[in-house]
Amino acid sequence: MPALTNPRHEAFAQAIVAGLLNGDRESFSHGRAYQRVGYLTTNQNASDAAASRLLRKVKPIMARVRELQAEANARQQTKIDLSRERVGRDLDTASRLAKEQGNASAIVSSALGIAKVFHSLPNSEQNPLDFKSATNMHDIGRKLLMTVGMENPDVASIEQAIEANDAFIERLETIAAQASRTIESE
Repeated sequence: MPALTNPRHEAFAQAIVAGLLNGDRESFSHGRAYQRVGYLTTNQNASDAAASRLLRKVKPIMARVRELQAEANARQQTKIDLSRERVGRDLDTASRLAKEQGNASAIVSSALGIAKVFHSLPNSEQNPLDFKSATNMHDIGRKLLMTVGMENPDVASIEQAIEANDAFIERLETIAAQASRTIESE
């Protein structure tokens, strides 16, 4: 939204924002902003009332105030660089300092941080026992067998694991149904 066409309205909107951003919020009032831009009234109460009326009746003023506040807030917010490159540079610097100081635990911490940022350590997506990555029953059967120590399950064993899993699920559903009927009968 460009500046308001009425120069006093624009000045009033800017005075409100300036008062909110720079002034003491407890002593700030729209009436003071109204007086600051050259509107004349008999006393502070009259200024407050006139400012309130102006804000209610001339809708673009409030829209302009909101826009100016948003712009001011955007300028005041610090920009945080959370890029992998910046984090990697910081971790690299920390690693070099740790090496210079001979601080073994800091060296290890830096190395682990670098590995996490650049995904060179296994994470939950790469964990072969993570069931979230299973896309079909064959994957589930294979992962079930791997959890009990079978490193490379064959197809027949995987089929048996799927059948065991199905029987297990069926048994759990039976338990849940029985519990539900017990609760309903009480």
